[in-house]
Amino acid sequence: MCGLIFAASVPASTGCDAILGIDDHRLAPGVMVNSGTGGTGGLGPPGCTVTTPSADTDFFNRCTSSQYAPFDNCARLGLCRGEIPPLVDPVGAGPGTPPSGGTLTPPAVGCYDATSRNKLIFIQGSTNFTPFIQAMASLVAKNGYAMVWQSTSSCLGAGAGGFDTRAGKTWMVNPTSTTQSYAAFFDDSGVATPCLLGNSPSSPDGASEVTDIGESDVFAEDCPLPSGQSEWVPGSAAYPQVGHYLGPIQAMVFVVPPQSSQRVISAEAARMVFGMGGAQGVSKPWVDPSRMLMRGPTTGTNNILSRAIDVPNDKWWGVDTQTAAAMQTAILSTSASDAEATIGTLSIDYADKLRDSLHILSFQAKGQLAGFLPDSTSNSFDKNNVRDGHYSPWGPIHLYTQLSAGQVTAEAAAFIVPFTIPNQALIDATIAGGTVPVCAMHVSRDQEMGPLKTFKPTFACDCYYDFKVSNGNQCQKCGGPADCPAAQPACNLGYCEQD
Repeated sequence: MCGLIFAASVPASTGCDAILGIDDHRLAPGVMVNSGTGGTGGLGPPGCTVTTPSADTDFFNRCTSSQYAPFDNCARLGLCRGEIPPLVDPVGAGPGTPPSGGTLTPPAVGCYDATSRNKLIFIQGSTNFTPFIQAMASLVAKNGYAMVWQSTSSCLGAGAGGFDTRAGKTWMVNPTSTTQSYAAFFDDSGVATPCLLGNSPSSPDGASEVTDIGESDVFAEDCPLPSGQSEWVPGSAAYPQVGHYLGPIQAMVFVVPPQSSQRVISAEAARMVFGMGGAQGVSKPWVDPSRMLMRGPTTGTNNILSRAIDVPNDKWWGVDTQTAAAMQTAILSTSASDAEATIGTLSIDYADKLRDSLHILSFQAKGQLAGFLPDSTSNSFDKNNVRDGHYSPWGPIHLYTQLSAGQVTAEAAAFIVPFTIPNQALIDATIAGGTVPVCAMHVSRDQEMGPLKTFKPTFACDCYYDFKVSNGNQCQKCGGPADCPAAQPACNLGYCEQD
């Protein structure tokens, strides 16, 4: 059964649609860049549709009051008939400077402490997940647990959740190179302290810890497979004891430095940049591979954006910054002379915290009339364009864990179980972590960057979400169902919602 924020996975043949959206055709608030045309009530972009959507382009091109910015593929790229040039294998690409700066300084404390940290949840996964872990710390602490988090990557996280059967691959280990990160424990206020793994009573070798939860920004079946292993499908014959839980929605974005004049990119332009190395100068101003900053093929950022621009995740041109934090540093430290040629990628939770220091590009999907930000305006945080289908590159967060006789362990349950129950504290943590709770979504997908469809959750929280991110809404307050009209009969988190 699907839950509020995270939902237990069901067999791939069945699907679990209830995890990602609500059936709601309301138009997103905002301010338009241009005016709409006849029959759309002044909404845009020009040529938009007011019909019920059935295909992705219908969702992309629904009339809206959100800001939008067209990218002219014909004028800028010479693509006037929808033609797509072939990809070019990357040359001159490679890893960036190791995020740690070239040295390893072991932490002074162990992750486990018999007095203050004797109930631990060991979690590893995408570097994008760190803000959410921080936001969850106080909620987990109420159950007597502390989280120990280690940034690795989406696919390493999925493997550690029970898929990768090679020796030691489900463990968390102390780093042996400057491209890896030490683990850290979080106190109940969300403060992280780096720590050494291997000192708990459950350590398998005195130097490592068994991963309780492996986090990924992508479906495990989309990860590169180790030699000889079956496709990573939870609950399959090969992996009957791997549990899968789906969670809040995270958007991926293209970003540019503050000095850049660029504000929008199309899927076709991004394909020329990251799939063709600038197409020999066609995709101006992004034509220098050394200024194309990317993430590696095992990361969620790369995997989701790869599908958005139709470039294989291992065929990107550019410099791999290795972590989200290093990408952030690389963008912010770009010189004024290099700013116009520089472009990078981030998850929205990181990008949102840097609104005053970088620019998030509007994204125009293939077949879309204009580009849209994840939010309805450049100054809002409402994620309306993610929630209603105007912004395309997004996916749910995934948690994988090894089951025992079909049940999650006590440690994994302390993190996962709260997500199956309508919970204001959990929604608050989700919002604080920069992601969108499922109960505020209007659209769904059941595969990586798969077809969009309208959806309705079992518990709606549109009004509460809008209140939290916008400090206000136009919803009717309530103390119970009796206070609500027939059209919105549910009283959820203090507001009348659709049932």
